[in-house]
Amino acid sequence: WVEKVRAIVLAGGYAKRLWPLTLDRPKPLLPLGDGCILDFVISRIRHVNEISEIIISTNRRFESNFIEWVKERGYADITVLPEASTREEEKLGPINAVWSIVKERPDDYLIVAGDNLFSADLKEMVSFYKKVKAPTLALYEISDRELAKQYACVELDENACIINFEEKPSEPKSLLVSTGIYVLPWRSISRMHEYLAEGNPPDPIGKFIEWLTRTEAVYGFKFKGYWYDIGSHESYRSAQEAFRRMSFKNK
Repeated sequence: WVEKVRAIVLAGGYAKRLWPLTLDRPKPLLPLGDGCILDFVISRIRHVNEISEIIISTNRRFESNFIEWVKERGYADITVLPEASTREEEKLGPINAVWSIVKERPDDYLIVAGDNLFSADLKEMVSFYKKVKAPTLALYEISDRELAKQYACVELDENACIINFEEKPSEPKSLLVSTGIYVLPWRSISRMHEYLAEGNPPDPIGKFIEWLTRTEAVYGFKFKGYWYDIGSHESYRSAQEAFRRMSFKNK
């Protein structure tokens, strides 16, 4: 079961909260350590033997930045696919962007947000996915209830099956949050078409996952260690700090 999996890195945002840093550079290409955020994300994806292709989903405005990055790194297995927008107001939303990619390429998918720094072992996550044979999300326990309100909060049963999924709850029932890393079988990801046809919001991906949990079993893969969701100047600074400490330790 599951011979090959394609990976999609979500990099279609305009990151207004990080202006001026992201005015003419996409967030995943912001410097980090000796490279950039995307170098880190790709190195994590490369741990997974089942990956047959990596697709970067971006927008027209930043398409050339990513093509340039792929060329510089000499990656032959990475494709850059843009949606039609050139500014925030025109954005199709990640669910539309992903659907436009996957409908031409029926496969199982590992989807990773391109502004994510995490210690999750994606190889282990894919093995877990092969066991449960169902949509799987990477989950991380945070310690701050206020912060939890910005994320999708998840409750699991004893088999790690999701029994409650709430996108940005005003009263979080759990501090276990979804980190923007998903493994989805074709039979589930192909339902994006049905989700969009019902007039559901195309943003964020969590809305689609929440919708899926109502009709099929979706599992949570918990990881410990670190997770930085780079959405603000502050979180970018703490990620850079942590990264400096880590590379110092690894030397």
